[in-house]
Amino acid sequence: MDIFTGLEGQLTKMKISVCENTEPFNPRSGEDYEFVVLVNPEQIKQKYATQFDESQADGTTGANVRFRVQKPQRFETDLLFDSTGVIANDQMPLSNILGTKQAEGVDSQLDRFKNIVFKYDGENHAPNLLQIQWGSFLFRGKLKDLIITYSLFKPDGTPIRAKAKCTFVESMADALRAARERAESPDLTHVRTLKNDENLPLMAHRIYKEPGYYREVAEVNKLRSLRQIATGTQIHFPPINKTSK
Repeated sequence: MDIFTGLEGQLTKMKISVCENTEPFNPRSGEDYEFVVLVNPEQIKQKYATQFDESQADGTTGANVRFRVQKPQRFETDLLFDSTGVIANDQMPLSNILGTKQAEGVDSQLDRFKNIVFKYDGENHAPNLLQIQWGSFLFRGKLKDLIITYSLFKPDGTPIRAKAKCTFVESMADALRAARERAESPDLTHVRTLKNDENLPLMAHRIYKEPGYYREVAEVNKLRSLRQIATGTQIHFPPINKTSK
């Protein structure tokens, strides 16, 4: 998933929303389903991981590493919770009904946050599916780890500052995952535009995992020369079972 979209230039705060449990998994609205951070995070760490089978026979010095699986994308970030008054704090929900203007405490902020990201949904037997958006940053997944560190207290022990270290893991609908995997299949027809630093054998290798099919591709596209192909030329790569090496 490309979590950065084309949205730019908007001064917004990161918002975490609970998504619906059926496709298209739209984010829900309202206080019970949305959490807006007090301060935008200083950094976001993205993690991508691929697992390979690296086993090798005894007495050998290397192995043909074989692909096994690509792990769901993860991202980590730290969120600040504060009621010291140093940072502008939203008022407590409904706090001014009686004419009061009481800032929301750290415990209350954390309770609202955990009800969104951590609460177990008994109907679906899992934590909430979340959408996290901040400007051009967009991610859909679930909370994997949450570590809360309290760093400042009142004399009576009431916390007035805390940091939540969050790790989220990507969640993708099976239909979307299957479509993405099939989109890279050599059993489908692909159309690619030749770039400045590419050649036909390289492109054939990327699609078929075997550069030797480039001659068949040249025949299908009626290319007169394998070396003099103009940059920007659209090339059709037929399904691999329709070519003969």
